[in-house]
Amino acid sequence: MAKKTTKTRKTKRPKITWNKILRTRRTIASIVLTVLFLLGLISPDVRNSVAEVLPFEILGITDPYKPLTSKVQGPLEEGFWDVVHVVDGDTIDVADDRGKYRVRFIGADTPEVVKPNTPVEPFGPEASVFTKRKIAEANNRVRLAFDGDQVDKYGRNLAMVYLPMPNGTEVWLNELLIREGLARAQTQYRFSNGAKDAFRQAEADAKSARRNLWR
Repeated sequence: MAKKTTKTRKTKRPKITWNKILRTRRTIASIVLTVLFLLGLISPDVRNSVAEVLPFEILGITDPYKPLTSKVQGPLEEGFWDVVHVVDGDTIDVADDRGKYRVRFIGADTPEVVKPNTPVEPFGPEASVFTKRKIAEANNRVRLAFDGDQVDKYGRNLAMVYLPMPNGTEVWLNELLIREGLARAQTQYRFSNGAKDAFRQAEADAKSARRNLWR
């Protein structure tokens, strides 16, 4: 009788890609941060700040440098927009009936909070909480104005962001973040000299008063 030969099946090894590795690292980092937060092992000041941004930046990591997909291409129109998400201190998402769009505050640079593969920087959570609170005070509504370059290399809209307040006044959020010492002035880009002067003065005031970043 002929002997039966059994064929051994070759098991395919799962293909490991850099995207999978990065997603795994981010998931592990999120779990570790969440556990530390729940156990109270993060300092109280940071813990209080992180508590308000957990749903956005820790549990659901967002890449502020990735533009949102939208049916509408090209620069946004000036005017009033509804804010649907605060990404971090200097980046928000606005929307209309056609889609969502990412907006970066031109001339104001807050410390990093959610940039992939970048540690949370000092006063980043505080800047995120501040922006979130101020926009909430304006009923999640902003007025966008454009000054200089309107779209950056990441496809984000670069805007001067104004908050219409209930008393009829407006708050210039770019300038306010710098004045509060929660953002650094970025005057190397192309926008009006008047705005650059305002940002330099706001930063000088923050340094003089030793606010937040300038303590």
